[in-house]
Amino acid sequence: MNWFPLFLSLDGRIGRKDFWVGAVALIGVGILANLLPIVGPLVSLVLIAPWTCLLVKRLHDFGRSGWLVLIALVPAAGSAVLGVFTALAASNVATMGAAFAGAGLTLVASSVALIVSLGFLIWVGAKPGDLQPNAYGPAANHVG
Repeated sequence: MNWFPLFLSLDGRIGRKDFWVGAVALIGVGILANLLPIVGPLVSLVLIAPWTCLLVKRLHDFGRSGWLVLIALVPAAGSAVLGVFTALAASNVATMGAAFAGAGLTLVASSVALIVSLGFLIWVGAKPGDLQPNAYGPAANHVG
C-alpha cells in the first residue's frame, strides 16, 4: 500500500479495504496523539487533511463528489465554535448564565455532530464502489 497518495492526494479512487486500513491508521494516530496534552489537539488539526483525502477518494469510488465531505465537517465545526463561545462566556462571572446555557447547547450539538460523522463514516466505508471506470478514474482494486 502506498501511504502518501492515500493520505495526501484528492485524486483517484480507493476501495473499501484501503479506506478502512487508512481510517484505522488515522484513528490510531489520533488516539495516541491525544494522550499528550498539547500535542494532541495540534495533531488532530493536522489529521484533517489526510482524513479529507481518504474520504474524498472513497466518495469518488462510488461516483460521488468529494464536496460531500462537508456533511461530516459542518456539524463538527459548528460544535467546535459553540464550545469556544461557551468557554469564553465561562471566563467572565457576568456571563456565567450564558455559559451554562451554552454548555447544554454545545453538548447537544456535539452529540449531533458525532452521530452525523459516524453515520457518514459508515456509509462511505460500507458502500460498494463502481466496478467500472467513472468520472474520477479507473476502478479501484475491489475485493469481494
